[in-house]
Amino acid sequence: MANRDLAKEQLDSNIDYREQVLTVEPHGIERVRETERHGSTRSLFTLWFSANMGLPVWLVGALAVIFGLGFVDGVLAILIGNIIGCSLLALTASMGPEIGMPQLAFTRHSFGSRGTYLPAVLNWVSASGWYAVNSIVGSLAIARLTTLPFWLSLVILSVAQILVGIYGYNFIHRFEAISAALLAIIFVIMSVIGLQQANYGLTSKLSTADHIGLFVLTVTAVASYVFSWSPYAADYARYLPADSSKVRVFGAVFGGSFIGCFWLQFLGVAVATIGLSLSPIDLVVKVMGPVWIIALIAVILGTIAANALNIYTGALSLLTLDVPIKRWISVIATGILGGALALYGVNGLSGKYENFLLLISYWIGPWLAIVCVDFFLHPGQAERPTRGLRFVRSAVEWPGLAAFLIGLAVSIPFMDSSLYEGPIASALHGADIAYYVGIIVAGILYYAFRLIAARNTQVNVETPR
Repeated sequence: MANRDLAKEQLDSNIDYREQVLTVEPHGIERVRETERHGSTRSLFTLWFSANMGLPVWLVGALAVIFGLGFVDGVLAILIGNIIGCSLLALTASMGPEIGMPQLAFTRHSFGSRGTYLPAVLNWVSASGWYAVNSIVGSLAIARLTTLPFWLSLVILSVAQILVGIYGYNFIHRFEAISAALLAIIFVIMSVIGLQQANYGLTSKLSTADHIGLFVLTVTAVASYVFSWSPYAADYARYLPADSSKVRVFGAVFGGSFIGCFWLQFLGVAVATIGLSLSPIDLVVKVMGPVWIIALIAVILGTIAANALNIYTGALSLLTLDVPIKRWISVIATGILGGALALYGVNGLSGKYENFLLLISYWIGPWLAIVCVDFFLHPGQAERPTRGLRFVRSAVEWPGLAAFLIGLAVSIPFMDSSLYEGPIASALHGADIAYYVGIIVAGILYYAFRLIAARNTQVNVETPR
C-alpha cells in the first residue's frame, strides 16, 4: 500500500496544482507534497460558513420547538450544542496541514490499512445519503422555481454538484467563498422577514424532568449535526502549508461553522414558534412571502455548498477502501448513487433516509476520540505519524478497532432516535448522551490499549529468541 502511494506521488510529481481553480485536481488520497502546499486559513472560514448555510441547518434549529422547548431555552440549547460541535469539528480540521492527507486515509494509522475499511464504508454511506437528502430539497426548490419535473431538476442539480466535486479542492474553496458572500446577503434579508413573525414569548409546557431530558436531546442533536462533519475536516485543510498554525485553523473552522449554524438555527427556532405545519419548501415560501424566489435560490445554493463537501469527501472515502479508480471517477460514482437515492426517496422516503443517517452517525463519536487521541497524545510512540500512509502499522490495528467497537456498543443504551431509544435514554426522559459516552469510553480504551500494545512490542524486541 505504501509503495503504491509513493509511486503515485512520483507519477504526479510534474503536476503543480497550486491555485489552479479550473484544473481538475490530479491527486487522490496520497499525502500532499510540501512543494504543492498553498492557501491560507481564511478560506476555511468561508468554506465551513457556506457549507452550513442551508435549509437542513435551519430545520435542525426548529427541532428545539418541535421537541417542546420554548424560544429562550431553545436558543440556549442550540448555543451550547454549537459550541460543543464546532469545537470538535475545528479540532479535527487542525490536523489537516500537518498530516497533509484526507481524514479517513489518515485513520489507517489508528485502525490499520484494512481495519479502516469499517469507518470508510460508514462515511461513504453517510456522505452519499446526506447528498441524497440535500439533493431532494434542492431539486424541489428548482422544480418550484421553474415548474420543471422533479427528475429533470435533480439531473440539473446533480450535474452541477458532480462538476464541483470533479474539479476538486481548489474549485470547492473558491466556490464556497463566493457562495458565502451571496448566502450571507440573502439570509440577512430572510432573517429580517422571518424574525418579525416569531413568537418570542413561547415557553415550554413540559414537566421538569421531561424538559431537562429534551433540552439535553436538543443540545446533542445540534452538536452531532456539526461534528458529523469531522470525518471530512482535514480534507479541506490538507493543502495548507505544513507549518500552518493549528490555532488559526481551529479559529477559522470554529468561527465559520459556528456563525453559519447558530445564525440559521436561531432563525429555525424563531420560525418554528409560528407553528406552521408545512413541507420545508412550502414553509420557506409561506414565511418569506414577497422574497420567496430569493429564498429558494438560497436553498439551491446552500444545497450545492453542502453537497460539494458530501460528494468530494464521499469520493475520498471510497478511495480509502482501495477501490482502484481515479478520484474523479469516484466522484461520479458517489454522485450517481446519491442521485439514485434521491430519485427513489422523494416520494415519502427522505424522512426515513434521514432517520437512518442520524442513527448510523453514532459511529462518529468513538472514531473521533480514537483519531484525536492518536494524533494529539500519540500513546506508545515517540512522535506523531505525520508522513502519511508510510506510517501504517499493519493491516488491522486491534487497539483502534477494539476501542471503536466497544465504545460504540457501550453507547447503544444511551441512544435516542426516531428508530431506536435505548433504555437509559428512556430513563433519562429522552436525554441522549450516547455520543459523549462513546467519545469518553473509546478515547480512554484506545489510550490504554495502545500503551499495552507498545509495551508488548517492546518486550518482544528485548526478549532474545
